[in-house]
Amino acid sequence: MTGWPAWAQAAEPQVLKWLLVLGATILIWIAAILVKRLVILVGKMVTPRDQDFEGSSWDLGASIARLFALILMSPLPLGLAGYDWRALIQSRGPGAVAAVAILLVAILFANWVARSMRNFGGKAHRRTGADDTLFAFAGSLVKYLIFAVAIVTALTQLGFPTTSLAAVLGALGLAIGLGLQDTMKSVAAGVMLAILRPFRIGDYVSLAGLEGEVTDISPFTTSLKQVDNKVVIVTNNMIWAEPLINHTHQTRRRFDLYFDISYDDNMDHALKVVEDTVNAHPRVLSKSETWVGIHALADWSVKIRMRAWVSTPEFIQVRADLTKAVKEAFDREGITIPYPHQVNVAYKGNEAMTTADHE
Repeated sequence: MTGWPAWAQAAEPQVLKWLLVLGATILIWIAAILVKRLVILVGKMVTPRDQDFEGSSWDLGASIARLFALILMSPLPLGLAGYDWRALIQSRGPGAVAAVAILLVAILFANWVARSMRNFGGKAHRRTGADDTLFAFAGSLVKYLIFAVAIVTALTQLGFPTTSLAAVLGALGLAIGLGLQDTMKSVAAGVMLAILRPFRIGDYVSLAGLEGEVTDISPFTTSLKQVDNKVVIVTNNMIWAEPLINHTHQTRRRFDLYFDISYDDNMDHALKVVEDTVNAHPRVLSKSETWVGIHALADWSVKIRMRAWVSTPEFIQVRADLTKAVKEAFDREGITIPYPHQVNVAYKGNEAMTTADHE
């Protein structure tokens, strides 16, 4: 080292010290990740298959285990950096332990409150038909409020003055509000959806260009489960800004079906066949309200329109049954369902030659 400049020789101890600090910090971080993965591995082994691991107590415990691993091993880089970590622990240790305990208790308590409110809402819905949507939304809102209070309380335990903390949080809240206007819109829209309740958990809806069954409503987003079992997350401000269709809000629905017959068929006979076929279905409601009539005289057919009422949960199946039943009835009665066709007329001299093309 004698050939090095004087400034390099003077800096050598500091460089080595901070390289050791950096290496110790990396090792501690890797060790904390390994602790978390170990807890996750054990949790997945003991979690029942019919329960989701994400968001479970084991998933939460893995993150907490990593936090505690970082705290317990933090004296190593502090000591290498030259800090008196014993004095630091004596002065800040109780506050840090209290802050960690507050956050831990808040996380457990907030998740327990949210889960309890959801379970209570589900039981009330099954027993008395109460709306469980408001319980789910309120549970999510209470959870976030508990988190906010816990964070402020933990910061005060670390020595932050209450008045200064309030000013900082106020300024931070204003900055976040300006920077996250869309998020604030989602929260406001979520509150309006929870109050007005245009749809509830379990309803089948069309919103923001998507269709599915509502599975969850939080202050920020709404979750939909589509018919192919995909889960779609939609922000509440998108739902509030666009038209919404609730397919299952009413207990019964009316559907329209259209059938084409040939111009050569007897229209009255065809109408009677359609009406009898519809009213013969056991799941069609209010037989007296079934309506069948001529909808239009189309280019290549007479179009019949049929309206009938069914129970909302049976809408799709009954519609499929009636489409099949009317086709079979037309075949039995000799009623023709024509194909689209066009007539081409060609002139040769003074004689017209007509050909028909079927599409």
